[in-house]
Parts: sequence; C-alpha cells; structure tokens
Amino acid sequence: MHAVHQRAVPLADLFDISESDTVWDAWLNTLTLLDILENIQQISQYYDLQQARNKIAKIYMLAESHVIDKKNMKCFCGLSDGEHALLKRKIMRFFKLQVANLKHFVY
Repeated sequence: MHAVHQRAVPLADLFDISESDTVWDAWLNTLTLLDILENIQQISQYYDLQQARNKIAKIYMLAESHVIDKKNMKCFCGLSDGEHALLKRKIMRFFKLQVANLKHFVY
C-alpha cells in the first residue's frame, strides 16, 4: 500500500479571492481573516484593525446599495451595466488588497 502524503495548505491561502467569487464571498473571506487576526494582540500595534473593519463595512454597504451580484434585483441609481461592472471590479480589488495586507500577519 502506498502512503498518501497530504500537503498542508498555508492558512493565508484559504483566504484567496478569485474572479469567480461574489462580493459577498470576498467580504466574508476578508472579515473572517480579520476576525482571526483580531485575536492576536501584537497585530494591533502594527495595523489598525478597527479602521480596516470600518472600511470593509463601508465598501460592502456600497456593493449592497448597488445590488452588486444580486441577480434577481436591479439597481436604479442611474449607472449603466458597464459602470456597475467596473464598480464591482473595484470593490473586488479592494477586498483582494485588504486580504493581501492582512496575510502579511499570517505567514
């Protein structure tokens, strides 16, 4: 019988955000990583976790107000579909950058 070798996945890799993720997925990944890091006392002297949490909430509320990724709903703000797509890309980029910043404390 051959032994099966399992490679451990680095914790930080569990929080990667992919192109197929929804804004909700990205928000959840980001907040989960932030929650884990908030329990490590030393991090707060290097990174303002509350400020990060506030920014994350603000960006998520923006996505919600424009019904980003809500397939059965339509936003009536006046932006075109293309502008909403651009807004979603920027929101996703924000979450990816937040995760990348937070990952520095996990490695």
